[in-house]
Amino acid sequence: MLAIQAAVTIDLAYSERIPYTFKGRLQSRTSEACGSLSTSLPDQLFWPNSTQYSTETTDIWSETCLLSPSCVFEPNTAEDLSQGLKLIKMSGSKLSVRSGGHMPVPGAQSLDDGVMISMSRFNTQALNSDKTIASIGPGQTWIDVYTWLAQSDLVVNGGRYPSVGVGGELIGGGIGYFSGSRGWGCNDIVGYEVVLADGGIVYATGENTTFSDLFWALKGGHNNFGIVTRFDMRTIPIGSIYGGFLAWNGGAKEQFFDALEDYMAPGGGVDDPHSAINAFASIQPAKGSSSYSLENVILYSLPDPSPVALRGFTSINSSYLTTSEVSLHTTWTDIPNLLGQFSNRNGRSLFWSISYKGDPQAISIHNHTVIDGALEELTHVAGLTIYATWQPISKSWLEISQRSGDAIALDPETDGTFIAGMITSLWDNEEDDEAVYAFVEKAAQKIQSETTKVGLYNPFIYLNDAAKTQKPFDALGGGKSLPRLKEIQAKYDPDGFIKNYLQHGFSLE
Repeated sequence: MLAIQAAVTIDLAYSERIPYTFKGRLQSRTSEACGSLSTSLPDQLFWPNSTQYSTETTDIWSETCLLSPSCVFEPNTAEDLSQGLKLIKMSGSKLSVRSGGHMPVPGAQSLDDGVMISMSRFNTQALNSDKTIASIGPGQTWIDVYTWLAQSDLVVNGGRYPSVGVGGELIGGGIGYFSGSRGWGCNDIVGYEVVLADGGIVYATGENTTFSDLFWALKGGHNNFGIVTRFDMRTIPIGSIYGGFLAWNGGAKEQFFDALEDYMAPGGGVDDPHSAINAFASIQPAKGSSSYSLENVILYSLPDPSPVALRGFTSINSSYLTTSEVSLHTTWTDIPNLLGQFSNRNGRSLFWSISYKGDPQAISIHNHTVIDGALEELTHVAGLTIYATWQPISKSWLEISQRSGDAIALDPETDGTFIAGMITSLWDNEEDDEAVYAFVEKAAQKIQSETTKVGLYNPFIYLNDAAKTQKPFDALGGGKSLPRLKEIQAKYDPDGFIKNYLQHGFSLE
């Protein structure tokens, strides 16, 4: 009841600011929006109980995010989206936008009693004449993009996992396999095609003074400014590369963390721009401590069969190995394809972002807090696997970001090399949602408290890994980005339609 009252309060405040006639009930507004879309764009509007409605509303990674929109609008083009957005706005209906549907934040891509816009038909794949720029539609997954570009021996600095969607990953910043030499994924974007709140279609670039502020805001500012219908990204020539997936049993713990410590040390692998790792520890509490496992996705973007930067991990005693799928690959897409095992969409999931300096003490705090705590408190949760994840961010990465200019705007000198840590939980049943969330929140607070005490905490919250109650915009640019983001939102959404009616994983409020 309180949630309904809150929504109505927002809607009424909004209706006082814009010159339309609103009906009194949200349901009738949504019915009007769906009806108008069905009349004007009949082949792009899908009602409940239709096959396409079911497909679009369930193509979402976490079951915690499966909601019941009143209808699904699946536009073919930016012009169709523009027309549809105007109709939705005129009706006063709520709306959501789904690209890949990977963010496990309820409301980030779907909603109850509103219009869900699916970007599935925005699947542009085009190269400019010299193949230095790839035009990419947001409705694709990254493996779609990588497979296409591999035919031309090219790649872009997109997402690491094959099932992650293009759209959400890029507007949240983007951690990629090639970020050591390219920065955030958004730093390689040269232009965005965007449908604004009034239905206008604009092309935002850093060189266009008219929309250069919008260009900056979209690089890490999430879906708070409009709906992106195309990303133009710089391409990267790619040949043979080294890498793959490694997993060890708990016996490798000492060697694994020694390797991670060496990797994060000054002059270690983190400072090699060709190197990338995504290291994590996992436990299945119901199965006890014997289920403790250590994993790492590694990549070296040159044809070196034994890169020094990764040798700490590749030299761990082989007797502890449970999976070894590492080699020199002539086709680089072999590596993201190896990670299909992490793309299961038949469960419940939660992310939580927590950052700190790449110091062994902070890494240990993260590991023990998550793993030991889960063994003590979550053995009753069916199907639970919980992960402590370490994602290195180098100083040189931040220097590239700084030169490019983006809303993330971390300071290479202040933030330096650090770890964008993460707690990931995957489990089976809705009845355990509250217990899992409460544990993860408490664990994150403990990690923050203990790393703060020893001067290792970093307040950066990576938006794409954040939980619903986190505030990822507060620390961007040392606190300076958020006021500017709000100003830009007000400029391009003066009557508050995107702000108040489009559902966000994370709003600017």
